[in-house]
Amino acid sequence: MNKVIKRLKAEALFLTATSFAIFTSFIVLPKFSYIDTHVLMVLFNLMVVVELYKKERVLDYIAINFLKRYTNQRVISGALILLVFFFSMFLTNDVALITFIPLTIIIGKKSNFSVLKIVILETVAANLGSALTPMGSPHNIYIYSKYAPNPLTFLEITFGISLVGLLILFIINIFTPKNELLFELEPPTLNKNSNVFMASLIFGLILLNIFLKFSIEYVTFLTLTYLIYKREDILAKLDWILLATFVSFFIFVGNLSNMPPVRILMFSLLSQESSIYLMSIGLSQFISNVPAAILISEFTDKWKPLLLGVNIGGIGTLIASLASLISYKLYTLEYPHEKKNFIKEFSIINFSILILMGSLFYYFLK
Repeated sequence: MNKVIKRLKAEALFLTATSFAIFTSFIVLPKFSYIDTHVLMVLFNLMVVVELYKKERVLDYIAINFLKRYTNQRVISGALILLVFFFSMFLTNDVALITFIPLTIIIGKKSNFSVLKIVILETVAANLGSALTPMGSPHNIYIYSKYAPNPLTFLEITFGISLVGLLILFIINIFTPKNELLFELEPPTLNKNSNVFMASLIFGLILLNIFLKFSIEYVTFLTLTYLIYKREDILAKLDWILLATFVSFFIFVGNLSNMPPVRILMFSLLSQESSIYLMSIGLSQFISNVPAAILISEFTDKWKPLLLGVNIGGIGTLIASLASLISYKLYTLEYPHEKKNFIKEFSIINFSILILMGSLFYYFLK
């Protein structure tokens, strides 16, 4: 019970979303149709893929074999940023950070140098890299599922975010010193077993669902059947709190959208593409970009400025993207005395990038 209470205290967003869902349910009767089961099933299957890969240490194998070639601090920093950037496109920003930040900290301790700046840049890389693809982040999965845009149209919009973000990260990394780092990382043995095969198969089927509308129900049935047959402990390791948070937000937003005063106000505020864009960025800074995307989507059919806004809005405050909180927790767990420094450096870098990219894309949107 103590572990459960401790976990719930750590999940402030879940508690907030659930409280709002319960409160608004006393005003408007909730409906099951508010819950987007397609998004939940895509997230569930992606979580299983990641856990199967983690169990067989596939991501560690790739990363360590890639990094052990380099000894230059600037090159290693750039390599870690690129790894996070590109992995986040396919396995979500959260997973990229959970995988590579511990590895970054290990390299820093072995080589006796501060990895604070690298961790922050990896966080930015995860948020901007994941912006590219429909499966890169929960809000992209949601927007793609809700509006069902043409894949090329979607990528035309998000490509600019990721490209500009990568250029900014490259420029910032130029100022990293070229000190030689000496460290040894022993790559794990790559297990080419049924777990790796099934994870790859499930991921391939998720891509078919996203781009070719292959039934996600069939994919979910296959995933559950495999886990039950193999008696894997993967189900216990999944982030069920994240899925429950989505359910709470779906109910909360569904309730709000059926309150006439709220509908009138929101429709008036979101009548222009520029206002959708700015509100998406602004709301993301305070409630994070996932709930911002769910909330705003109920009051507009203009998905392009929403997509731009919530992806750029993931940069900024520590809570603008839930992935940023993962970085903060992982780093300060190893360096508890660095909490203030992390927030200071994080804020300077993130808000500088937010102002630059936010202004640039607002200009193009206009």
